Amino acid sequence: MGLFHNYQNTGPGIDPNAPKKKPFFRFWELLRRNFGKIMTLNMIYMALHMPLLLSAIVFIETNNKFTNAMTIFLLIVQFLIEGPTLAGCARVQRLIVLDKAFFLGEEFKKGFAQNFRAALLYWILDAIVIASATAGYHVYPQLAKQTGSKAFYIIYGISLAVAAILLFMNYYIMALQAATTLKPKTVLKNSFMLVGLSLKECLLTTVCAALMLGLLVLLIQINSLFMFLLAFYPAAIIGYLVMFVHYPVIQNYVINPYYEDTGEKNPEAEDFAADDETRVFTDRGSSEKPIQKESGKKGTTIS
Repeated sequence: MGLFHNYQNTGPGIDPNAPKKKPFFRFWELLRRNFGKIMTLNMIYMALHMPLLLSAIVFIETNNKFTNAMTIFLLIVQFLIEGPTLAGCARVQRLIVLDKAFFLGEEFKKGFAQNFRAALLYWILDAIVIASATAGYHVYPQLAKQTGSKAFYIIYGISLAVAAILLFMNYYIMALQAATTLKPKTVLKNSFMLVGLSLKECLLTTVCAALMLGLLVLLIQINSLFMFLLAFYPAAIIGYLVMFVHYPVIQNYVINPYYEDTGEKNPEAEDFAADDETRVFTDRGSSEKPIQKESGKKGTTIS
């Protein structure tokens, strides 16, 4: 602050041409720099799950002719906003990974509203596959034991494989929706193709997310008071992890090739800069030199 420092002294600045840090260190740097925004995003995410919490409260704590109807209504509301909520989070997390300046509330609302229909469609597909995989988990092994046919285990394995592929696709679906103007059909197609190109990244994300969730479950088992962490962790941090790991894949295979083919300037490229005529200022970073104090006697003052 200027109150305690000499504003005439040039600081070290930030060198815009400094070498880019390794992904591991950049992950923690961006997390530290945007920790407040990520925690705020987590609180927004949890607040938009109030219908789900209220449905559980109504179902458990009430017993009248309106209980079932109110519970179903609240679950429907939660179902309708679940996909758009994830789309809003994806828009914010993309900007965090790109290290852009933004207003969190405004960007979240844009992601929620502009992608409402597409995000709802994606969530319906997710719900169908999740329901099928859950039913298969309980049904197919029982059928195999009752009939003695191992064919049901094959069907069971196929259903789990489909669920795993859809999980991996979700690492890309909302990010593509937030970053492009592609139609939902094309988003799903590209997400499927990107999974095949990044199996290692998908497995890494899944393992790291499982460890984060496992840590939270362990803390809650130690002391139920740790449930307060749900307000701040782990939803937004897992979302940040997903975006950090998988958005570079989208850049490499979707965004960068598009701008190379069209010849347009890529706003996400590291060397992207505004034209000289439209540039407001130039960031010289560490190229500035400290001001040297002049030595010698003071000049004569004429009054």
